Amino acid sequence: MKQTIRALVNSPLKQLIFAFLATLLLFACKSEKAQSGGGGRGGQSVRVEAVVVQPEQLKSSVRGVGILQPAKEVDIQAEIAGKVQVIYFKDGQNVKSGESLVKIEDANLRAIMSRTYSRLILVRSTANRKRQQFDAGAISAQEWEAALAELRMAEADSIDAAANLLKTLIWAPFDGRLGISKITIGERLAVGTQIVKIVQKYPLKVDFSVADKYASVLRPGMDVEFNRNGMSYEATIQALESSLDGSTKTLQARATIKGQHEELVPGAPLEFFLELPPRESLTIPPEAIGSDALGSNVYLYKGGKAELVRIELGTRYVDRVEIISGLSIGDTVLCVGASPVRHGGNVEVSRVR
Repeated sequence: MKQTIRALVNSPLKQLIFAFLATLLLFACKSEKAQSGGGGRGGQSVRVEAVVVQPEQLKSSVRGVGILQPAKEVDIQAEIAGKVQVIYFKDGQNVKSGESLVKIEDANLRAIMSRTYSRLILVRSTANRKRQQFDAGAISAQEWEAALAELRMAEADSIDAAANLLKTLIWAPFDGRLGISKITIGERLAVGTQIVKIVQKYPLKVDFSVADKYASVLRPGMDVEFNRNGMSYEATIQALESSLDGSTKTLQARATIKGQHEELVPGAPLEFFLELPPRESLTIPPEAIGSDALGSNVYLYKGGKAELVRIELGTRYVDRVEIISGLSIGDTVLCVGASPVRHGGNVEVSRVR
């Protein structure tokens, strides 16, 4: 008899019974877990903290780098071809508007000017006689019109010759400081040859850009602070670009620095700090925000249930995050953290912050 019982215990029947009991035990554990699970439909409520959404005055600022620009800057170039006859300036010299800088040889242009002027005198005299004859009925209207057209062409040729002669004398377009000369006496210049750069330094300007989300609050007249080598400089926004940059999606602004600062050199980079006007917006704690493949989201408390809502984030602060869209004033947002809250699940607010 004992041998028979031992054989049954060691038989495949024993293994089958144990497998059956293990299956029943696993099913019982899953059922118990499902009944006591957090946030599931029909399950026990999950206790979480919450916050009621209220408007808040937010202050924000923008930092970045701008490039220092002079008030005016021009590369003076030759407008007519010719040999350099005289150079009136020295490198780095301060000049006044209209002051002569370079003289290009003009003998041939003077000859052309003399010839066109002589022709103009002759054609004008002929036109005066034709006018008298036309008034007396001695010539036809066609002859008078031909004489008048020739007079107008002679006048245009004379003006063109005078303009070309004038281009042989190059002068400063405004008050400023010259750079380093690019030419020498006797050198033959072509049209467009660079002669020298002239810069009017003050008032200094700074060109800088800000992200598109700040474009709507920037206004001419706003104060901005610039820093370089530990020195601070006050400035005022003078103008804004009419549209965003298509590649960088930024808005370019130009500010004018107050005062005259000899240590600043045009072309140098400067750090800027721009404090934006306060604005009213909605904020929530960062632990209330979740994310998935579709973006950012939060859970709202709706009659004892959790409701998933999609949101759009704005500026992030240390202890709160701006919400641009998705929430309204008075919404109760669950600070879920690591709690097992699910959409439609039962929740209980343990504390409202």
